[in-house]
Amino acid sequence: MKINFVDLAAQYKNLNLDELNNLIKMGRFVGGEHLNNFERNLAKYVGVNFAIGVGSGTDALWLSLLALGVGRGDEVLVPANTFIATAFAISQTGATPIFVDVHHLTYNIDIASSARASTKKTKAIIPVHLYGNPCDMEAIMGFAKLRNLLVIEDCAQAIGATFNEKRVGSFGNMAALSFYPTKNLGGLGQGGVVLTNNEELAETVRELGNVGRRRNSWYDYDYLGFNSRLDNLNAWFLNEGLKDLEANNRRRNEIAIRYNNKLKTCLFVETPKIAPKSESVYHLYEIRVRDRWFRDALKNYLNDCGVSTGLHYPIPCHKQSVYKDFRNIDLSVSESLADTLLSLPMHPNLTEVEIDYVCDCINSFKFKEQKLQEVKHE
Repeated sequence: MKINFVDLAAQYKNLNLDELNNLIKMGRFVGGEHLNNFERNLAKYVGVNFAIGVGSGTDALWLSLLALGVGRGDEVLVPANTFIATAFAISQTGATPIFVDVHHLTYNIDIASSARASTKKTKAIIPVHLYGNPCDMEAIMGFAKLRNLLVIEDCAQAIGATFNEKRVGSFGNMAALSFYPTKNLGGLGQGGVVLTNNEELAETVRELGNVGRRRNSWYDYDYLGFNSRLDNLNAWFLNEGLKDLEANNRRRNEIAIRYNNKLKTCLFVETPKIAPKSESVYHLYEIRVRDRWFRDALKNYLNDCGVSTGLHYPIPCHKQSVYKDFRNIDLSVSESLADTLLSLPMHPNLTEVEIDYVCDCINSFKFKEQKLQEVKHE
């Protein structure tokens, strides 16, 4: 059996291509009705006042930081266990990313580590709702208020997830979404959105991303701006996907529950832990094993069985060459996760038969372990 890690073709098989062709014939590719509709619908869905379409999820973080005045001389707390673009967005403003550790159960940003790393230069914190699992926003907002920090939520992997029955992206000063095609709400290519309840910040982001141009004017420029806009065709596509997002996220939860049940007796696997008050949307389904060698052996074994898996993220941010000055920081949980996490297939079109096959392959791996250990020590 062949099990794909993602299956985008199946996810969009019912798309109305006639409508797409009509949009192309109209020739309105940048800005327009569909972008306005998507921004309005998305803001309502998340529960914020404003959604501003931009070029990518990375741009959404970067423009949010710029709009909030974060720049050279400032420090921003960010988990080491995240996609590197979260840190890049900070660096691109001229500010310094301060990498902190994550919780050993949820894999999300750890408040105690953040408190230890905070200094007088710390201006903001970026909680990353990683793998679709919400951060403890009650604790984070309390910590931010105590330290007078700005909060920018990285929701790139977590659209629709909730903490205390409130959607992520609606807690902080600003939030960023990504519409990279493999996301729970994926686009026709790159794309992102900035979320906020603050009208002034929303207008600043809109102008910054529209080459600094003042809104409702063509030749007046208030900012040294950038070209970062969500195009009209992509917005139409995303608006169609938004209609199915809740159903797809529910299906991801059903798949996760089946994985959990099928793997609960597997002694060498830890399944994901979701904190109280949190509802994940399982952008990724991560299992944890004992060490890098075992993880790689299991990955290779599953590949031989026809099961495609992924690694997110095998090198933590502070160990990357681009951030070599941070290499000596002790972030033991993030470093352990980099060696021990394996991403199993996760998409709404997975069938029960496919899920069971993946789990059967994992459970059968224990019978190969003794042989593998013998090879390892030869």
